[in-house]
Amino acid sequence: MARVVIDKDGTRNGFEIYANHLEALNWFLADPLEDKELGLKTRGTKSIPGHQRRRGPSDKNPVNVTQSTADYLKDPSLKSGNAKPGISFILKTTKNSDIDEQRQFTLVGRTLDFVEYFDGKMKYETYFFPANGGRHTLAFGLSEAAYALV
Repeated sequence: MARVVIDKDGTRNGFEIYANHLEALNWFLADPLEDKELGLKTRGTKSIPGHQRRRGPSDKNPVNVTQSTADYLKDPSLKSGNAKPGISFILKTTKNSDIDEQRQFTLVGRTLDFVEYFDGKMKYETYFFPANGGRHTLAFGLSEAAYALV
């Protein structure tokens, strides 16, 4: 799970976007965004001490379990099921675009700030459907690399 953080700028508040795959969000954008938690995954090893275990409630002779080690992965971006915070929203290319694409994401923050930030930063004219409001149309714009060539 990818987490993108857009910082506060002037009167616009900051917000966060959660996506199952960052590539799905970047597909709509002229300039790709980066995952805030990319590289924060760490691998660890812990020691499990030896102990006794009964096979059932009436077991009179417990079994000894030897000491062992276990490997685990700590991934702060991992979310499960409905654990994603915020409201869901859909990005969908408009009928004016030559491509028909639709993806769903999660937003933590105000939709006003989302629209203000992304208007003019899309590859294609895109509809923004938040779960708590009406449809907004986000205009397309040139990427920073394309502006450098102009």
